[in-house]
Amino acid sequence: MFVLIIIGVFIAGLIAYWILHEVIQSAIDNSAMARNIQEIRDHLVGSKAEEPAVSGDDYENCPGCDFLVKKTDRVCASCGLALRDWD
Repeated sequence: MFVLIIIGVFIAGLIAYWILHEVIQSAIDNSAMARNIQEIRDHLVGSKAEEPAVSGDDYENCPGCDFLVKKTDRVCASCGLALRDWD
């Protein structure tokens, strides 16, 4: 009998958790802040640095993302990796 009570309470807790989770998730998805964050994310993902059209002895590939960078650049314009240790 005691085991059935514990199982019943556990199942009721799971159902309550699921209902609360769905309600909160729905409120978050429909909020203005969520829309603003999504717009910022879309803007940042869409703004990749463009690779220079010229290649030659003054350029090399970034070891992090294979982006074409000048040999004098300190950081990669695409991934932000520090290319050299400048003192």
